[in-house]
Amino acid sequence: MTDGKEARLQIELCGRLADPCGRVVEIAVPDAGLSVTAMLAALEQTHPALRQPLARGRIRACINEVVAPRDAWVAPGDLVALFPPVSGG
Repeated sequence: MTDGKEARLQIELCGRLADPCGRVVEIAVPDAGLSVTAMLAALEQTHPALRQPLARGRIRACINEVVAPRDAWVAPGDLVALFPPVSGG
C-alpha cells in the first residue's frame, strides 16, 4: 500500500512449509517493519495451515540471505525465507 500505513511482504516457504500454502505467501506489514516473532504471528493469522508447523518453534528465518534471530527486524522489501528443521545423516 502507499498510504504510509502498511506494505506487503513476500515470504518464501522452503521444504515442507511450502506444502500447505505454496512456495511464496504474502502478508501485510507496517511500513516501519516488524520483528520476526511478530511476522510469524501474522503469518499464522493469515495462513492458518501454517499454524502447526510454526507453533513448534523450530523454524529458521532468513532475512536478506542471513539467518536471523526472533528479535530481528523485517522491513518491506526484505528478502525473507522460512526453513523447517532439517535432519540427515
